[in-house]
Amino acid sequence: MKYLKQTLLYTLITVAVIAAGLAAYSFVEKPKEQPKNAMVYPKFRAVKDFELKSGDATISLNSLQGKWSFIFFGYTYCPDVCPTTMSALKQFMNNLPEKTQQDTQIILVSVDPERDTPEQLKQYAHAFDKRFIGATAEHTILEDFAKSFGAIYYKVGEGEDYLVDHTAKIFLVDPQGRRHAIFSKSMENPTEGYEYNIEQMVKDYLIIRS
Repeated sequence: MKYLKQTLLYTLITVAVIAAGLAAYSFVEKPKEQPKNAMVYPKFRAVKDFELKSGDATISLNSLQGKWSFIFFGYTYCPDVCPTTMSALKQFMNNLPEKTQQDTQIILVSVDPERDTPEQLKQYAHAFDKRFIGATAEHTILEDFAKSFGAIYYKVGEGEDYLVDHTAKIFLVDPQGRRHAIFSKSMENPTEGYEYNIEQMVKDYLIIRS
C-alpha cells in the first residue's frame, strides 16, 4: 500500500512538472520569422542627404522620410534586368495590402544620365506604374549615392549603343531614412534564369515591417 502511495505521489509530481514546463513554454516568445530572399542590415545606417532630379521635381533625403522606399539602380536603355525588375516591382506593389501600399514607394535611379533625362525617367517609371519615381543626377552625385548603398556601375562598350553594368539588387530604406535591407532575386527555374518570387518578396517585406 505504501509503495502504491509513493508511486502515485511520484506520478502526480511528474505530471505537475510536465504541466508547468508546458505552461512556461507557451509563454516563451517564439523566434521572429526571418525573411527568405532579403537581408536585413544588422545595424541601420542613415542615408546621407542627396539630390536627384525627376521630371521637374527634386528627390532628396526628405523624400524618403515617412515612407518605406525601394531603391533600384538601372537605366532606361537596359535590355533585360531593368524592365524585368520594374515589372516585378509593379506586381509586388499590386500584391501588397492597400494600407501598406500607401506608405511604400519605388524609386528607379538611373546610372546613365547621358541618355536618361529627368523627364524621360519620369515617363519610363510611369509606364510601369504611375506611382513609381524615376530620377538621376550627374555622375559625381550618382557615384557617391550608389556607393553609400554598396552599389556599383560602369559603362561597357563604345558608341551610342553602349551598356551599363550595375548592381541589380533592390535596396530598402525605412521611414527614418536608414538603409534597412537588401532584396535579391530567387532562382525559380535554373534553365530559364532568375525570376523574382513575388509572393516571397511580399512576405519578406511584411516580416521586415512587423
